Amino acid sequence: MNLSVIGAAGGVGRRVVAQASAAGHRVRGLVRTEEQAEMLRLHGAEPVLGDLTGDWQDVLDGADAVVWAAGAGVAGHAQAIDGDALIRVADTLPVRGPRRLVVVSSMGVDRPNQMPPFLAGVLRIKAGSDAHVQASALDWTIVRPGGLSDTPGSGRVRVAAQLPGGMIPRDDVAAVVLACLDDPRTVGRVFEVVSGEQSITDALGGLPL
Repeated sequence: MNLSVIGAAGGVGRRVVAQASAAGHRVRGLVRTEEQAEMLRLHGAEPVLGDLTGDWQDVLDGADAVVWAAGAGVAGHAQAIDGDALIRVADTLPVRGPRRLVVVSSMGVDRPNQMPPFLAGVLRIKAGSDAHVQASALDWTIVRPGGLSDTPGSGRVRVAAQLPGGMIPRDDVAAVVLACLDDPRTVGRVFEVVSGEQSITDALGGLPL
């Protein structure tokens, strides 16, 4: 598979790049700096220098699928990245790029008032861009992980439309994303994911239709 990763230098994005490259996929990743580009090269991926607020579309060349792993964070420019940029990507793919898109979003997007107050504003922005993706004609999947950690992944998760909370290693989020790309049953699905007891394959297979 030829995979394009947007947000390839982020915590989840660089793990998607590393795991996909290790699995033999051809990976191109959008990064903003030469230092980030060198990190991708070390994983055997091809960096594409660009910026989501400017020129970025070259990362789509030759792609069979796109992973959105970008995010501004609670202190960043959430509307510009989590909101407007994801909407632009969703609008661009039918014209230039593949139909397959997996979005790494966030738990609580559909209930921001129940989440910690410092997250609520970002979650509301993500809700708008997630909805835009869902309304598109793309073959989309939206993955909403719980709290993220840098502990080693276990490959064991719990998924559902809504979960009461929980944590998940970034390694496992990346593994879930790649599993979605291999599983056509996840097209058109939105789900939350945290650490659990099931293998990723079994957990995704148990999602209700």
